[in-house]
Amino acid sequence: MDNHLSRRAAIVSGALATVFARPAQADASADYLFTNGFIYTVDARDSVHQALAVRDGRIVYVGTSKGARGFAGKDTKVVDLGGKMLMPGLHDGHVHEMEGGQGLLSCDLGYAAMTVEEMRKIIQKYLDDTADQEPDGWVSVVHWYQQAIRPAGTKLSKADLDVLSTKRPIVVSSSDGHTTLVNSRALQLAGITAKTKNPPDGTIERDSHGEATGLLQDGASRLVTAKIPEPTGADNLKIARTALAALAAQGVTTFMDAAASEEALRAFTTLADAGELTARAHFAPVIDVTERDPRSRLLRLRRKYHDGATRAKPGVAVNNAKLFMDGVLQYPAQTAALLEPYLVHKHDHWTPGKKAGAQYWTQSALDAVVAKVAAAGFDPHIHAIGDRAVRTALNAFAAMRAAGHRRTRPAIAHAELVDPADIARFAKIDVTASMGFHWAKAAPDSIESVKPYLGPRRWRNYEPEGDLWRAGGRISLGSDWPVDPLDEWTAIKTVITRTAGRKSPFAKFGVMTPHQRLTRAAAIRAATLNGAHQLRQDAHTGSLEVGKLADLIVLDRNVMKVDAERIAGTKVLFTMVGGRVVHTLLT
Repeated sequence: MDNHLSRRAAIVSGALATVFARPAQADASADYLFTNGFIYTVDARDSVHQALAVRDGRIVYVGTSKGARGFAGKDTKVVDLGGKMLMPGLHDGHVHEMEGGQGLLSCDLGYAAMTVEEMRKIIQKYLDDTADQEPDGWVSVVHWYQQAIRPAGTKLSKADLDVLSTKRPIVVSSSDGHTTLVNSRALQLAGITAKTKNPPDGTIERDSHGEATGLLQDGASRLVTAKIPEPTGADNLKIARTALAALAAQGVTTFMDAAASEEALRAFTTLADAGELTARAHFAPVIDVTERDPRSRLLRLRRKYHDGATRAKPGVAVNNAKLFMDGVLQYPAQTAALLEPYLVHKHDHWTPGKKAGAQYWTQSALDAVVAKVAAAGFDPHIHAIGDRAVRTALNAFAAMRAAGHRRTRPAIAHAELVDPADIARFAKIDVTASMGFHWAKAAPDSIESVKPYLGPRRWRNYEPEGDLWRAGGRISLGSDWPVDPLDEWTAIKTVITRTAGRKSPFAKFGVMTPHQRLTRAAAIRAATLNGAHQLRQDAHTGSLEVGKLADLIVLDRNVMKVDAERIAGTKVLFTMVGGRVVHTLLT
């Protein structure tokens, strides 16, 4: 059946090519014509061409520069690429764009390695600059690279913030999205005391007397963040515009909000209605662990905000639902669910400890909610980092397939540790692995805070992009911004080389787990067509083929040919979505 469908698709594709690529009539001129380029299509053969023409938001020609001449009319904008690389726009299948946009407008620690004192200086300067908000204005500090606090292994507490010159409540959010550090004022306003119980999906860290230390893991963070005044509608529009501009500059033409609030849906719908949307926006509302039947809520959001069929003008889509299975692998949190306990260091040896992470859904509960989500026509997107959480998610998807849901497009986000027995199941069950490529290198959050606690055997399975790819699994790019920086090209470079940046102190460690590298072609496909498949857009975007939408980017270097380390410095010179230019540095 698959071969039959492939032949039929080839016939249809050939017919489209014949219809769209024939420049015989005078009215067949293109709106845009790109010539003399290295046009990397990401089609079935990864073919490369010289020219591409766009009319009415769609690609009408891909081929030689000579063959494109017939598409040049008096009103055609002709772009001589001068050999530059043109490729499909990036599809980021796991992002938190509202938090990312807000972070660009907040007190920013910049994901930097730093001492506690250096961290305090940055926050104090922000406090001094915003002194008019004393004594009650909440302070939001973002992009705290917890694992890179120096010296290594330093664990912070509320005391580290209480010494700052302020009466304001302070909330410091870790870049991994799972740990929050707050001061005593914030704990007080949230009503957190020694008697406060842990929520079902999180942990309040406590000292020997049972008092909260100021560190909150996962769902416990919401006990404090729920007290922060919500941004206004105008605030959210500003945040959304800021995020869109940053995404366009990176070449992202489609993204999925992996923990979508209704406020985000409202903001992006407002922008879409005003013609200001510069990327195709997908949203995955979160299903809480206490929510056993989310269908009515999800369907209400779809009816209210879903924009319908994919077309040239970018819109809002509500096709996905997000679930959290566990937390993170990194010490000291270690909330990712493992099949075997984390190792502990005792008497000069690493031995199994008692901690194996937290799994927020039981298998039976997850099976039931995934089946309901699929039956309602939504694609489940599950955060699963530890090997036990990944297995539980795969089991739920296998049960979903067995129940007859063949068209559902499930995804597992992160999949940082996968047991070898489960690698082939991604392809067998047809599950997309939405991977955070930034993590595939030597860094404080890998070789310092993960590797020793897993041991050599499990370490081979960390960030297993290579294993998944060789087993026929579909990998997509999920930047997780702002958990990681919005730097898609460093992420792509990282999954190809598995090395830290040349200027990083961790570059000396060389290639991390070299058997898990991806080829350039596989990495680019992950960031384009595979992401389009994950988001049900592969018939429209993700590759440059006649009849598809003109979502494309022009780069300042050829990432298929330059030294692999140089991919990290790539600049996007031009971004087009549905035939509309949304970012350009070209003159």
